[in-house]
Amino acid sequence: MAFALSRKIGLRTAAIVLAVSGVVGVGFTIGSIQYQQEQERAEVNRQVETLLDAISGTASAACFVSDKQLASETLAGLGGTRIIHRAAIRTREGVMAVAGGRSMPSNPVITRAVNSPFSKTETVCQIEVELNDSHLRQRRFDVASRTAAMQGLQVLAVAIAVLLAVAMAVTRPIRRISLELHRIEGRPGGAVAIPPGHEHDELGSLVVDTNRLIDGMSRLITSERHLRELRERDEQRLRLIIENAETGIFTLDAEARMESWNPACVRVLGGPTRHDAHPTLEELLPELAAQIAALRQRVFERERSASGDFELRDAIGVSRWIQLVLTPSGEGTMQGLANDITDRKRAEAEAQELAVTDNLTGVLNRLGFERALKDRVASHARDRQDGFTIAMIDLDWFKQVNDTYGHDAGDHVLRTVSARLKRGLRRTDTLARLGGDEFVIVLDGVTDEATAVTILHKIRNTVLEPIELDGGAIAHVGASIGLTIANDELCGAEELLRRADVAMYEVKKAGRNDVRVTSFPHAANETSHRSPADSRTI
Repeated sequence: MAFALSRKIGLRTAAIVLAVSGVVGVGFTIGSIQYQQEQERAEVNRQVETLLDAISGTASAACFVSDKQLASETLAGLGGTRIIHRAAIRTREGVMAVAGGRSMPSNPVITRAVNSPFSKTETVCQIEVELNDSHLRQRRFDVASRTAAMQGLQVLAVAIAVLLAVAMAVTRPIRRISLELHRIEGRPGGAVAIPPGHEHDELGSLVVDTNRLIDGMSRLITSERHLRELRERDEQRLRLIIENAETGIFTLDAEARMESWNPACVRVLGGPTRHDAHPTLEELLPELAAQIAALRQRVFERERSASGDFELRDAIGVSRWIQLVLTPSGEGTMQGLANDITDRKRAEAEAQELAVTDNLTGVLNRLGFERALKDRVASHARDRQDGFTIAMIDLDWFKQVNDTYGHDAGDHVLRTVSARLKRGLRRTDTLARLGGDEFVIVLDGVTDEATAVTILHKIRNTVLEPIELDGGAIAHVGASIGLTIANDELCGAEELLRRADVAMYEVKKAGRNDVRVTSFPHAANETSHRSPADSRTI
């Protein structure tokens, strides 16, 4: 049965309709039965109330005069109805009259108080009516049976009507469409006829869309051969492009061995030169083995492309740069690109040469100074007599100028100080701004301590001169200068800068605006030179 329902839409529809109709019918039947029973109960109460209204007057007179005979005759009229099982009139003294059978505890009781015929406020007795519960249940059952039968017939009629409508308007046309689809063999021109009467409804739209799909598939089948030919031509064209590309293109198998490559790959990487050889990149470029292995590992971990620039040197030391790009292509394989970027690297190096000047002051920046100092230290290492002096200069009170007059004024002060420093130096000397308000000077060939101190005191005095700002304001800055001399002792650039920096910070600690010399690595050998006019602590 379940297999038949899964294969027949008509049976499934019938089952769904019957199930829904049954659920709805049961719901309506239960509701109708409850409603009818409530109506029946109300009708019984109304009948009893009518009978009580009819005998209340007689019962009032009988109770007022204590006439039991009249009371019994009054109740006799109630005993003739099937809905009343027993009736009784009670007074304060007890039961005055009874009609009907023996009292049943399960029967419902209706009580009516009876007033005196001469006073509406004086109760002389009460009438107790015990309903016939078995008769009432039978009446309710009869009502429920009739209601259920009527509702069942209605639901059955509706279900049959819906099934017939679905069969005629839906399942039968769908079956006809299915049979026609089975007869179509995929040949061009095949089409399904629209069932009569369904030209403008959903089934008609379904057939139209199906015919469009059939027509589209026919066109696809017709063009498939043409597309295959185009693909073959494109593959030939792509092969030509790859073979003549300037970029090396290659693939790596799951063992990282070169599986295929173009001629440009041989030019850039230097191999492979034989098509039956399948080396790894590490074997092809052994000097870059560690870097290439790290690049491949990065591709595996990130599951996306990664690239790296690598420097190669030939037997005579000529440098050449290549760029490798590796891209994962699934199952441990990779696709790769190799480019010779030697020209680009050289252009970058030339551009870096242009980036050694401080934009604000026009003197060397930190990069330019580091290069100049490196050359100067190398020259000193070759000739110990070719000494020089390094002086670290930090401007005093520059922060107050910035905070008071703004950054534009601070920039003007830096430019002015830089120009003054230039005027106090020779062409062979070096001036650089390391950043902020920190400058450094190399006095070429100056190895005498007294000479160096004299020159730097003159420089400090030029820095102390007032600086006129826009708007007529005057700024004052000082200079804390620490210097060290490279003479017989051989030490590197970093150590020389460290010594000069230590001396400069000793000046800061001692009160600023002074010159201090550090000729040896230890602070115990430091000598302070201060002119009498500047011996105060600032």
